[in-house]
Amino acid sequence: MKARFLLGALLLLVCSLTGCSDDENGNTPDVTPFSLEKTYYEVRLGPLSTHINITNGSGDISLAIANEAIIEAARVQNEGEDVFVSLYGKRKGNTTLTLTDNVTGDKETVEVKVTDCYLAYGIAGSNHPALASNLMLYLVNNEARDCYFFTMDYMEHQLNNTPLAKGTYEFFVRQEGEKKTPYLRLNYPADESGNLAQDAPMEAHDFALLFNDSQRVLDIIRTYLDVDWEELISNPMTRDLPPVDLTMKMTVPGTDYEITGALATAPIPEGILD
Repeated sequence: MKARFLLGALLLLVCSLTGCSDDENGNTPDVTPFSLEKTYYEVRLGPLSTHINITNGSGDISLAIANEAIIEAARVQNEGEDVFVSLYGKRKGNTTLTLTDNVTGDKETVEVKVTDCYLAYGIAGSNHPALASNLMLYLVNNEARDCYFFTMDYMEHQLNNTPLAKGTYEFFVRQEGEKKTPYLRLNYPADESGNLAQDAPMEAHDFALLFNDSQRVLDIIRTYLDVDWEELISNPMTRDLPPVDLTMKMTVPGTDYEITGALATAPIPEGILD
């Protein structure tokens, strides 16, 4: 009995010494290999960032940007210990970003494309023939003032990758008696019934704008689309080159058409913008 006791004590001592040796040598628990699900990302110009989520590896990531004039990248770890990389667009163009796991040594290189800034408008309810419910409009802050119209793929619960139609837009302010009303003019292809039709001729459609929180919505439009509201309001009918309530209603004067939606920063499907 005494021999068994001494043998057990000896084994315990050996295990303890082995554990201490591992700690002193700085050995770390096993981590999963580092890899990314995507190797291509798009980032818009402006204040909004695009995230690369880090879901494996050690989370200890270093970054190397091929062209720092195009993007800015930073590793972020939130309070929940989730790690991601924030990408900010500095100017339009393409570059690569190499992410290295400093523990596993694994590397991933992703291509990053910086596009024009843009703003989304998601339609929640509508009786308009072209701008129907669940349609998503993307207003692009470029010289052409491009506008894209996307429908939902209900099977995949996401936007279709190809736009239903493409047009242009502009904001202006119209003097109506003592009142100055902001308008959005959409130029899009429409058939004889007023429905969106890719091969139909372009038509201009003016929509008066109503807001639940006008100051906030106007600020968002100014920030993302560079709309000079002060200039438009001081000179009615001049045109600009093209938890808060971001609801924006659009009506067609002289008709009962009413469209209700909200501004959003949802990303446009990849591969659409230059």
